[in-house]
Amino acid sequence: MKIIKYKKCKNKYKVYFDDDSSLDLYENVILKHELLLKKEIDNKKLELIKKDNEKEEIYDVALKYHSIKMRIKNELITYLKKKNYSDSDIDNTINRLLKEGIIDDERYVKAYINDRFNLSSSGPNKIKNELLKNGIDESIINNYLDEINREDIDLKLDRLIDKRIKVTKNCSGNALKYKIINYFVNEGYDKNDIERILGNKNLNSGDIEKEYDKLYNKYSKKYSGYELENIVKQKLYQKGYNLDEIKKEY
Repeated sequence: MKIIKYKKCKNKYKVYFDDDSSLDLYENVILKHELLLKKEIDNKKLELIKKDNEKEEIYDVALKYHSIKMRIKNELITYLKKKNYSDSDIDNTINRLLKEGIIDDERYVKAYINDRFNLSSSGPNKIKNELLKNGIDESIINNYLDEINREDIDLKLDRLIDKRIKVTKNCSGNALKYKIINYFVNEGYDKNDIERILGNKNLNSGDIEKEYDKLYNKYSKKYSGYELENIVKQKLYQKGYNLDEIKKEY
């Protein structure tokens, strides 16, 4: 069969043959097989062209997926497997992307840590776990997490704790302290760092005397004497006041 015409179609060329058939081929495939010079193609040559074109298609699919946002190697492998490409073709595509520097897990980790640390409330431990779930090597993660300045972590955590204290209502003292600790441990910060910063914060949102009067007036309508005293003590304790502070009221 003989090539009689080419027509540009987006990122491919439609190649027309003299038997009224046609193929959509990538430019790299056309150049590799010198189809601009050698117009005559036998069946054996045609099969090689089709095979190379399929490889180029897989590469193009991977490239488009990666262009949406930076991807790691495992992400691309998973995506291509869902497209039902063969393992060998996927391996060839991944190796090509690695060789060309398009896939770079270290560059991905550095960008990911920078974005998550500066644009979210996440702490180092949470960021690390997210990357581990994506199949990133732990040593790579640790290398870039270690680049975060300790002072920057403290400043960020201090700022976030202040915000959290303001939005946590109906809670003070120890109760507030434990809530803050649990919240920021889940956000990926070290418990010792949280407790150290909390040590410089005033966690009693109000005067215990005012809180006592408020509770006393509320529960004196239903309780009295020793029972009322215990109810008020219990409510003060639940609000985070410690036992020493409560004892001073009685």
